[in-house]
Amino acid sequence: MYTWRSGIIVAATFAAGCVGTVGDDHDPADTGPGGESPTGGADGKPGSPGGSGSPGGSTECKPGIAPTSQIRRLTNAQYDRTIRDLLGVTTLAASGNVAPSTLLATDQAGSLTDLGWSAYRSVAEMIAAQVMADPALKGSFLKCTPSGDGAACLHDTIIEFGRRAFRRPLTQAEVARFDAIVAKGPQITANGTPEEVAEALLYMFLISPSFIQRAEITETPDGAGSFALSSHEVASRLSYMLWGTIPDEALNQAADQGQLSTPDQILAQAQRMLEDPRARQMVAGFHRYYLELGPNTRWDSAQRDTTMFPEFDRSLIPIMAEETERLFDHVAFTRGGGLQELFLSPTAFVNAATAPLYGLDPANFGSALQEVTLDPIQRPGFLTRVGFLNAYSSYNRTSPILRGVFITKDVLGIDPGTPPPGALETPLPEGADLDTNRKRVDAQTAGAACAACHHNFINPPGFVMEAYDAVGRWQTHEASTGAPIDTVADVRIDGEPVRVASPADLMAKLAASPNAQRQYAQKWVSYAYERDGHPLDACTVNDLAARITAGGYTILDLVIDLTQSPSFRTRAVEQE
Repeated sequence: MYTWRSGIIVAATFAAGCVGTVGDDHDPADTGPGGESPTGGADGKPGSPGGSGSPGGSTECKPGIAPTSQIRRLTNAQYDRTIRDLLGVTTLAASGNVAPSTLLATDQAGSLTDLGWSAYRSVAEMIAAQVMADPALKGSFLKCTPSGDGAACLHDTIIEFGRRAFRRPLTQAEVARFDAIVAKGPQITANGTPEEVAEALLYMFLISPSFIQRAEITETPDGAGSFALSSHEVASRLSYMLWGTIPDEALNQAADQGQLSTPDQILAQAQRMLEDPRARQMVAGFHRYYLELGPNTRWDSAQRDTTMFPEFDRSLIPIMAEETERLFDHVAFTRGGGLQELFLSPTAFVNAATAPLYGLDPANFGSALQEVTLDPIQRPGFLTRVGFLNAYSSYNRTSPILRGVFITKDVLGIDPGTPPPGALETPLPEGADLDTNRKRVDAQTAGAACAACHHNFINPPGFVMEAYDAVGRWQTHEASTGAPIDTVADVRIDGEPVRVASPADLMAKLAASPNAQRQYAQKWVSYAYERDGHPLDACTVNDLAARITAGGYTILDLVIDLTQSPSFRTRAVEQE
């Protein structure tokens, strides 16, 4: 049995690349591109009902650089992608072929617990053994064939692999410490063979703080009271923001040549990187965050009374989510569109199962999603797609409250606050005069504790969306009573109640809303910069929002501009 798996833990204390402890002081809501969604939402507490509801916090722009962790740990999603791109490993053969991060602690802030550290070591052991046992994977680590004692080949591996793993060249001291691991090979492995020592060496890299953490420790003054990031730190920010993984060879080369210090140099790399499929995945990840779409959300938990809605089947849930994601991808990459088109596009992706929900003949479709153009009066934008409409409905009826809260809070950035105690238990009233769901919900929320938020903010946009039933079909009359559906409401947009006549009217007004535009920009800043609505990001948010308002500004333009702000290439000086 190998002895290095226990003995080398002592050596790990002195391993190459150590940067303090394997800790992290970033905001627990900070996850961003690698982690798919900052926890706790990123609406930034944009205001309270009755105010203007400035999304993402105050619009007041105070120049400055928001503080960030100097030793942010890789999120679990970033860890998986990094291992994939570094070593070609996507699943752990020794643990039921699960993704590596499945065995790690959940993403969290603060110093690493003993249990969390143990998980990193266990996963590193599995990866190292798997790589060295597979000739196809071994070549991603060893770029030479060890001969003799293997020291020369392993020395070259330390330099070449270490450059990629640490996202920077190793220092001479780090190389010497890893060389010392190789020299101790006979003592820390069973037989001291080059393959055993290589496995131990890979293990050491994978538990090094400089691999697990994205350190930003350069202290070069930028002349404006902050520290300028090194080219290698900028390269890491670029790759993890745009791809959620390590830099590629072109980006590493630019960093090694010091060619990532100016906005123009960063711009050139960002434009190149957006053409990579991994950027498409990152943009999709942001839109899942924007939509609150993912596991354990409303999107994957819908249930319906199938006696009332026989068209509903839970097997449709992933199809409806995929359709929504396809729309966002289509607007961003195929169309080169902007935020406005997300609200206005009549494009949909439909198959035989979802066609009836759109009033289309299923005989014209197969099992694969097919691009179609829907009626732009009935189906403009993502909020009129069956994915959103199903996710934000109740078991046996629509839910103006759920739909209205999403539009108010997530689209317009107005935080309606927490419901008062007992509000969620308020029964839906019955009565001969309450012949529509709208009337029943209006009566349900008429109490003094509820009316201010519901009647002024939440209910109106939800009432407009009553044109769609609980499975997303267009409706003009209440199914149970035959009463006509009333979609006219005064929706509070940009601080003022605005008369809205129909879903198409609402989508047009949302597309033109400065609040909706600023909220979208705020969420991008929170996601891309991996911090939740910091006041010192207001200048960046305001600038991006103004460009959206001006028109002709694409989603990919916005992503590029996120790399051009001073916040992207500098970090704040720590204050005592």
